[in-house]
Amino acid sequence: MTEEQIARSMAYKNTFNSEHGKKVLDDLVLHCFGRNESILFDIHNERQTCYNLGKNSVLRRIYMEIDRNLTEPDTGKAIHKEV
Repeated sequence: MTEEQIARSMAYKNTFNSEHGKKVLDDLVLHCFGRNESILFDIHNERQTCYNLGKNSVLRRIYMEIDRNLTEPDTGKAIHKEV
């Protein structure tokens, strides 16, 4: 993992672990179909499905960065510096 990737993941972690970040994330979950992914797909409107999937992809990206493991696989030693 590059230093740039580590810094980006740390920025996401620091942002969304803060009090305000958690409130924003809760709002994004509500508006980006994070709690009920079954409503992403509209069998009658493929454009709506694409729109819903686009909104949901933002939330998935945030969670990918928040959940990224920043430790070395063999040693478990952290490979980042706190931002």
